[in-house]
Amino acid sequence: MASDLIEIFSAIQGEGPIVGRRQIFLRFGHCDVACDYCDTPLCHVELACFRAETHPGSREFESFKNPASKDQIAQLVSRLDSPPGRHHSVSLTGGEPLLHADTILALGPVFRERGLRCYLETNGHLVDELKRVLAVIDIIGMDIKIASTAGFPPRHEENRAFLALSHAAGREVFVKIVVGEKTTRDELEAALAVVHDVDPELTVVLQPVTPFGGRGVPPTPAALLELQDAALASLPNTLVIPQTHKMIKQK
Repeated sequence: MASDLIEIFSAIQGEGPIVGRRQIFLRFGHCDVACDYCDTPLCHVELACFRAETHPGSREFESFKNPASKDQIAQLVSRLDSPPGRHHSVSLTGGEPLLHADTILALGPVFRERGLRCYLETNGHLVDELKRVLAVIDIIGMDIKIASTAGFPPRHEENRAFLALSHAAGREVFVKIVVGEKTTRDELEAALAVVHDVDPELTVVLQPVTPFGGRGVPPTPAALLELQDAALASLPNTLVIPQTHKMIKQK
């Protein structure tokens, strides 16, 4: 059992409602979508090697060959979680981590033995893969992609099924929607209806798109307030949180 990785490192979570928490980031390679605002272009290329931080926060890395075995990943994560207790959880991110369901299923119990929760960052449409790993996942940050920022049609039916499964299983789950200058109220409300159908008390994060590689323009402050007003009409736990790790120049 092995997976292609991009990197493993310790950093501050910069998105969503657990912003500011220290995590070990396990960044998987490969993705099944190509968002216009993607800031991880390495997930779309074949990588012969991945990098792993030698000490938490050191920004000193070693290189290892892909694919990485389950035992190798566990060892590299464990050496960053020393002393224990520093990290809130392991962020399973990418790319799309659910493309590596077998590896996640094998690693989940290993992380829990160390007292590390599993935090899944996902596109939110691979329902069958979620079913396979849900038993080892503690927290889910689920994206709902919208056309004005992602650049492709939404998958609301898959998003609804994914969110309903996560919620019914009692997982801590929130929804993130990246919004930009071209995001309309109607487009946003269609995405918000997915959340409302499952549970109107769920947390929704509107994340202004961060320009990357010459692409992506965030909403104006006034437009962002209007989008939040539209969301708050039906979903009272709607937050606006930008990518704070970019502000402090933390990867």
